Amino acid sequence: MRGNHSNNRAFVRHAGNLAPFVLTCEHAHGRLPPGVSTTARDRAALRAHWGWDIGAWALTRAIAAELRTGATGGRWSRLWIDLNRPAGDPMLVRKTIEGHPLSWNAGVDEREIERRYAAIHVPYHREVDRQIARRLERGVRPVLLAVHTYTPRLNGRLRTFDAGVLYDENRGEAMRLAAALRGAGLEVRYNQPYSGRRGLMYSIDRHGRHYRLPCLELEINQALFSRPGKPTRLARAVAHGLRDIEARTRGRR
Repeated sequence: MRGNHSNNRAFVRHAGNLAPFVLTCEHAHGRLPPGVSTTARDRAALRAHWGWDIGAWALTRAIAAELRTGATGGRWSRLWIDLNRPAGDPMLVRKTIEGHPLSWNAGVDEREIERRYAAIHVPYHREVDRQIARRLERGVRPVLLAVHTYTPRLNGRLRTFDAGVLYDENRGEAMRLAAALRGAGLEVRYNQPYSGRRGLMYSIDRHGRHYRLPCLELEINQALFSRPGKPTRLARAVAHGLRDIEARTRGRR
């Protein structure tokens, strides 16, 4: 597709766009690089919420279409390397899922982790930096949003709310995005099911802090994707909230 490209590190849609929004989706796919052998149980983990954020990339693209902006998504499963974790994090390359050893990570050592980090993690974040920098060079200060989804049941506990808005410093922006989602009929919570104040929105916070830009992470309950028409309405609500944030941010300059 014209204006889009993919490589070993990321999927990038509409890379030449200069709209005042930068969207990312770190857990876009549940694939492994070619040639990696797997067992049937391994493949089940890759297909499940452990391997990727189900529905997140489709939602990211829908939001991007509403905003007429670009989006960057991770090309490989977070079970290969997690783009939303920093170097040195024990979950950067996890070796087990629910006690089941992952065959491709069972014997991984520090050198292999470093290789994956250099080959996948570094170029992904460099691409996000590039998307931000080319806007800033042209006088556009974007709003940053990372799109994620969560399983409605984890470790036997139900998560019945519809969406979480994660933030650290950008409380006002989080409130505006949450208001737009509530206007679409969603039950929204702040810093749930994970907290942006505990380092659990690493990717977008890393870029937001570096460039001093408003940044949030959106977490959506995967159960919503079974409801007809809900993802489309959700994308419109997110776009509405981001436009409000961008307009207010621009008005303070």
